[in-house]
Amino acid sequence: MIGRELNKVEHIAEKQRKFRIKEEERRHQDHIRRKLSLRRQIEEEWKTKEMLLLSKIGEEVKREARVEEQRRKVREEAHRKKQALLEKKISYHLQKMQRNDLQREELEENICENKDQYDTEAPYPKIKKTTISASHLKSHQGQQRN
Repeated sequence: MIGRELNKVEHIAEKQRKFRIKEEERRHQDHIRRKLSLRRQIEEEWKTKEMLLLSKIGEEVKREARVEEQRRKVREEAHRKKQALLEKKISYHLQKMQRNDLQREELEENICENKDQYDTEAPYPKIKKTTISASHLKSHQGQQRN
């Protein structure tokens, strides 16, 4: 009977030991499962944050590209306006130079025509040159001093 009691106690102790081992394994598995779940959750949060950050960076890059494109268009427009103004000024000055050349040519033609006209007309009457004698000059100088 003591043997049977002893066997019974050993059997119960064995059952309790097996139960404790199973319980420890179950707790260990739950712990591992929680760790994995937490790791997956953290990884998902990081991925979400990373994607959000990447999308913000992408938006910022697009915005900067639009701003740079706008700046380029403004520079091109200013350059185009300056070029147009320069061309307008050059055109104005060329026309002015052409008008001046034309006026100069007309003036030269008029001078030539007038010269030809004067050459064909009767010559100017010659003015008689008078000779002044030395005595005449002395008498004239004496009158001025008086």
